[in-house]
Amino acid sequence: MTLWNLLKTGGWVMLPLAVCSVVVWGICVERFFSLRKWREKNKEFLLSFSNFWLKGDHEGAKKLCEDSSADLSVIAKELLSSRGKSDPFPRVERRRLEQTSELKRFLWILGTIGSASPFIGLFGTVIGIIESFQSMAETGAGGFTVVAAGISQALVATAAGIFVAVIALFFYNYFQVQVGQLQFQLKLLSEEMLEIWDTSKKEA
Repeated sequence: MTLWNLLKTGGWVMLPLAVCSVVVWGICVERFFSLRKWREKNKEFLLSFSNFWLKGDHEGAKKLCEDSSADLSVIAKELLSSRGKSDPFPRVERRRLEQTSELKRFLWILGTIGSASPFIGLFGTVIGIIESFQSMAETGAGGFTVVAAGISQALVATAAGIFVAVIALFFYNYFQVQVGQLQFQLKLLSEEMLEIWDTSKKEA
């Protein structure tokens, strides 16, 4: 049986499951490259910003923040705007929490699909069983040949729902771990920037 025939056997319930599957893989690809790029981009930005700041080149640091697309540039702008003012920690902490929220983008969709897919498949199972009993009622006879189509639809829908759920939950947990590591890294990088700010303030 080809994949297309298998999908047709599962009935119309396969359509939302196919959409869920496409969404899952799209989010996985987007998050994988985004999180990897985040890690590389912010490390590079922190190194450049530290060099400018410690040298006292605040204009160079400001231009770097304006030109950079790194998430840490938002935090760095808070530091620059705090020169000669009060402790920037509260504002930096707010920006850090905003960046943390950005790291978790789309993950709730993976969790939702992972939870809902088995129920969509189960719904298809119920539909298949109902059709099996309808076939028995229409023909007035029983036996495997009468209910085979409905049972086949039920099994395919169940298997498809479980498959989509397993993939979604696997990547949901994987990205949760990755985001947790990046949150910890973001906290460390933010603290390093605050230490740099504090050091330069004392020297001044």
